[in-house]
Amino acid sequence: MTQQEALDLIKELLRAEDDEQLMQLVSLHLPSVDGTFFSTADAAVRRLEHDGKAGPANALRGLTDRMLRMKTLI
Repeated sequence: MTQQEALDLIKELLRAEDDEQLMQLVSLHLPSVDGTFFSTADAAVRRLEHDGKAGPANALRGLTDRMLRMKTLI
């Protein structure tokens, strides 16, 4: 996964309308998620925090933590 693909996926995940849609997206993309995705997501969380957007930062951090746990169970 490239950094741009990771950013595109992060944006798509953050735009999910509800938890069901979010989990569908996670399930669809989980096989392609790699270290680039997680490092890009971490940078995005830090940027959101820096910009004073604690809510989206916490949501993204929680989501990536959940995805990492799912990824390690595969």
